[in-house]
Amino acid sequence: MESQGYRHVLQLDGGILKYFEECGGAHYKGDCFVFDQRVGVDPSLHMSDAAQCFACLSPLTADEQRDPRYVPGQSCPWCYRTDQEQAAEHLKSRNHAMRAAMTPLPGSVPAELFRPLRVPQECDGLTVLETFCRLLAHKAADYWEDECRAGNLLDENRKVLDATAIARAGEHLLHRQEQIVEPDVAPDVTVLHEDEALVVLNKPAPLPMHVGGRFTRNTLQHVLDLVYRPQKLKPAHRLDANTTGLVIAARNKHFAGRLQTQFAEGRVSKTYLVRVQGHPSEDEFRCDAPIAKEAGVSGTREVNSQDGAEATTLFKVLERSANGTTLLEARPLTGRTNQIRIHCAYLGFPILGDAAYGESDAQPRLTKDIGEPPLCLHAWQIGFTHPASGEAVTFTAPPPDWAKREAS
Repeated sequence: MESQGYRHVLQLDGGILKYFEECGGAHYKGDCFVFDQRVGVDPSLHMSDAAQCFACLSPLTADEQRDPRYVPGQSCPWCYRTDQEQAAEHLKSRNHAMRAAMTPLPGSVPAELFRPLRVPQECDGLTVLETFCRLLAHKAADYWEDECRAGNLLDENRKVLDATAIARAGEHLLHRQEQIVEPDVAPDVTVLHEDEALVVLNKPAPLPMHVGGRFTRNTLQHVLDLVYRPQKLKPAHRLDANTTGLVIAARNKHFAGRLQTQFAEGRVSKTYLVRVQGHPSEDEFRCDAPIAKEAGVSGTREVNSQDGAEATTLFKVLERSANGTTLLEARPLTGRTNQIRIHCAYLGFPILGDAAYGESDAQPRLTKDIGEPPLCLHAWQIGFTHPASGEAVTFTAPPPDWAKREAS
C-alpha cells in the first residue's frame, strides 16, 4: 500500500486473531476467514458454520450451503453454471483457440512440406518415378525426374527413394517440397456445437477442407488437427473450398462410420441458400439432370444424359431481387459433386460468383482467392440421426450477408 502512495497505513499488532483474544467481538461483525480446515472462526475463535467451495474457493455461509446449487467439491451459488451456460463458455474457449490457430495463417510461414501419396492397385509393380508420373500427371515427367534426383521422393519413413524402386499397392510415398508459402484463406472458422460424438462447424470461404493443390496447412483439416490434438476429427462429408456453411465432423472412426453411412444412404437432409442470376418463372421447381461421373480436364463436371449419375435437386424461390438476382433454397436429394452448381447453370440460372460453372467465357477455376466476389452458395441446414443418442437433430449456420433478404 505504501508503494502505491498511501502514507498512513496501520496494522493490527498480532493480527486479527490476537485482536479477538484481547477484545472479543467488540466493533467486529461477521466471521474471520482462516486458511485451514476450519474455514471461518467467530470472535470467540470458535469454528463457525462457514464452508468453502473447493471449485471457486469462495467462503459460504450456512444459507449458501443450503442452496441447491451447492454441491460439495463441484459448485456453489457463486460459480454454478447451467448446462447451457457451460456449453456457451466451452464454445467461447474453443473458438478462441480456433482464432489463435489461424493467426497467423499456418501456411503463411515458409516450411518444408511432405505431400502424401497412397499407391493404388493400378500402380502396383511400377517404379516410384512411373507412379508419380501417372498419379500426378499435371506435372511433366521431367519435373518428377528432377525431383527424384534432388532426393525429394521419399517413403513413409522419409527415406529417399531411387527412381527405379518398385512401388507396392497400399504404400504411402511422400513428395518433399521446401519453403512453401500457401495462398491466404478465410480464417474465421466457427464451432457451433460440440458433444461427445460430434463437432459442428461453420466453414468460411475460401478455405479448402483437405490437402490438395496449393494447400496443405491452410486447410480445415490441418486447423482442426491443431486445435483438437491429440484427437483427430474426421469430417463426415465435404464442402467445396468456395462454399460456406455447415461441416459435421466426428470425434472418432466409430461415429464417423455411422454418419457416413447416413450420407451414403441419402438419409441426411441438406438445405442450401443460393443466389443466382435471373428470375425463375416458377416459385418451386426441380432438376433431374444426370451428372458426369468423372471430372473433365479442367476439373469440372457436366450434365451427361448418356451415362451420367442420377441427380435430383429441389428449388424454392425465397426472394426475387430488384438487381436481377434470386435467392433460392436448394435441397439436393442426391450427393453428386458440385450438384447444385451444375444444376443451376444447366437451368440457365448460374450461381453468382461461380468461376467454374457460372462464367462460360472464363477459364474454370476451382478455388477463389481472398478478396474475390464470393461464391453465393451456403450450406444452411442439415438434419440427421445423432450417431450417439439416436435422436433426430438439425443444425443451422447463420446466413452470410449475400443470403439475407432485402428489407421491405
